[in-house]
Amino acid sequence: MAGEFFVMEKLFRLGHEPALTLGNAKSIDVLVRRSDGTLREVSVKAIRGGGKWGVASEDESAAKTRVYVLLLYRDFDNPKADVDVFVIPARDVQRLKEPWFKGHAVYCSNAVSRDAIEKYRDAWHHI
Repeated sequence: MAGEFFVMEKLFRLGHEPALTLGNAKSIDVLVRRSDGTLREVSVKAIRGGGKWGVASEDESAAKTRVYVLLLYRDFDNPKADVDVFVIPARDVQRLKEPWFKGHAVYCSNAVSRDAIEKYRDAWHHI
């Protein structure tokens, strides 16, 4: 929930109208009416320390309105610590995801995987 509220606050500050789904939408955490009136579906994934974010196993290469916001809390217990934010369109997540024993994931556990997502750091314009 901390990640979802973080994303909601940021979207409000960017001039959008976010609404928390509270589990009523299968894989969507926040519905967003953008300042131009169009809608976006946001899936928020948060991790502590590092590793990987679990993402949808189904093919999302055609998902035009879904965006993932991946949050990396390197020091979650320190309220002054910044969070690393990666805003990635679902169609790009489709290209980045790798198999994981529970389905699929986007990894940040090594230099290669971190380099692959770096261009999405703070890329709020994707929403």
